[in-house]
Amino acid sequence: MAAAAATVYGNGTLPEEILTDILSRLPVKPLCRFKCVSPSWNSLISDPYFVKTHLNRTDTLKNPKHPYQNKIIISTCDNLYSVRKSEKKNLYSVDLTNLNPTITKLDFPTTARHAAVRSSCDGLLLASNSDHSILFLLNPSTGERNKLPTRPPVLDPVQMIHGSHSGLGYDSSTDDYKVVIFTRYKTEFSPFFSILDVYSLKTNAWRRIKCLHYCPMGNNGGVFLKGCIHGLCWRVGSIVAFYLSDEVFREVPTPASFRQGKICSYDVAVFGGCLCLVKKGKTEVWMMMEYGVRESWTEFTIHSGFRMARLLCLLAEDEFLLSTYGERGLNQLVVYNQQKDTARDMVVCDIPPRFSFEGTYAESLISPHHGRGNGGQ
Repeated sequence: MAAAAATVYGNGTLPEEILTDILSRLPVKPLCRFKCVSPSWNSLISDPYFVKTHLNRTDTLKNPKHPYQNKIIISTCDNLYSVRKSEKKNLYSVDLTNLNPTITKLDFPTTARHAAVRSSCDGLLLASNSDHSILFLLNPSTGERNKLPTRPPVLDPVQMIHGSHSGLGYDSSTDDYKVVIFTRYKTEFSPFFSILDVYSLKTNAWRRIKCLHYCPMGNNGGVFLKGCIHGLCWRVGSIVAFYLSDEVFREVPTPASFRQGKICSYDVAVFGGCLCLVKKGKTEVWMMMEYGVRESWTEFTIHSGFRMARLLCLLAEDEFLLSTYGERGLNQLVVYNQQKDTARDMVVCDIPPRFSFEGTYAESLISPHHGRGNGGQ
């Protein structure tokens, strides 16, 4: 089919705008192969306009009601029945776009055994080792990767790290992807101080902001929504949003019923394009239906019928994907329909019996080297 289309296009009988419309509806992997059809196809698929068009048509957050658009990442160890620090961590991508989901082992670009996926945006993943000293941007759909330069060192004698947030997001004002590492330290001379490191993909450089009022809570990946990286912070006991455009912090109102300190038992997430608070170890969720409006927080509980379950992502309207724990601590993926209050198993061939959830992403042609609009060059 590709060869036939190439002949038609080569004879000038198929306008480029029609060819662009057709190709922009295809998955990433065949598009990567189609670059070899001809120089004109390679130029078209690599064109920034085409990359943006393809992204807008496959962006899960822009189509939250479209079922099976997400891909999830899980991790495990070589020895599934005994977790030790010396064991190598393996990462897998589970493709939920088919009725029969498939799993693929990812070629993780670091020798760090306990590296993890910290955040995702527009098909790009931010990955690092445990102390964030090794950072990568990678696109698992195209296989491209980019090792980021080392962050500037902390000059003060650090005694311990109390918390760290890391996030990846897109700054539409500058057409740039940015990585944010927000860390709280304790030193011999200070009870705490926070450092914010911001990396720009366009400039390939880090900038640092010191002595921030906010302090990250826990060691979670920051979630990207509405042009901001979101995380939980001490002192204010609230959700804090870092705006990538003007690089300032602003607080996001929490549910009115939250008492001081209650937010400590929650994690921040994004489901269906809405900011959410998910209770740790449970399936109790607060969803902010209108961003920034305190009164729009809505609480619901997923009655899965399982003793232990973790909410992973929203598959379609009223359908959630859960990870449950059965006998001997083995994992199982379950699709829960909130409206019907029903649950069914999601069978994935060759999925490890024990795994941890690392995050979600959608396919794209975005390059981890040049940022948005340079699809795969």
